[in-house]
Amino acid sequence: MLSKTRVVQLLVMIVVFMALVTWRTLNADPSEKQPATAEKISAAVENSAQNTAEVLRCDYFTPCEFVSEHGSFWLSVDNPPIQAEEWINFNLKSANPDWQVTDAKIVGKDMFMGRIPVTFNPLKKGLFSAKTLVGSCITEMIWQLEINIEMNGVKQVLLFDFAVKGIG
Repeated sequence: MLSKTRVVQLLVMIVVFMALVTWRTLNADPSEKQPATAEKISAAVENSAQNTAEVLRCDYFTPCEFVSEHGSFWLSVDNPPIQAEEWINFNLKSANPDWQVTDAKIVGKDMFMGRIPVTFNPLKKGLFSAKTLVGSCITEMIWQLEINIEMNGVKQVLLFDFAVKGIG
């Protein structure tokens, strides 16, 4: 049973909570209230790609090249452009045969859509393949494929960005 003291404490907590919500609402930055547009997302991705030389945004009509200390890696897809909710066949190759894919995943860059594990299987020395898919969004979605490789005990991360058109 609630005592008068407990009821008063609960009422005070509710009033404090409501005051904080109201204060946050009234003092919020107006730019936070506006949804991100495809143009803003593309600009953010381009800026991040310029600031991080290791991130590539590719259309995959031609293989996308990632140049690293281990040499060049080329990522391609079987049927570009990449479509949401359709199978994507990634092919990763390098002229250097002494490397292995240790782990890979796809994450949304402009919106968290979970982590999609990707399993690259060796086809032959220097060539790996993976089959996966990504979900759809109402706007253009920027995804990032993160591939962890290892060569002669040295680990490296290859990052490839790609855009998927929205359904809207």
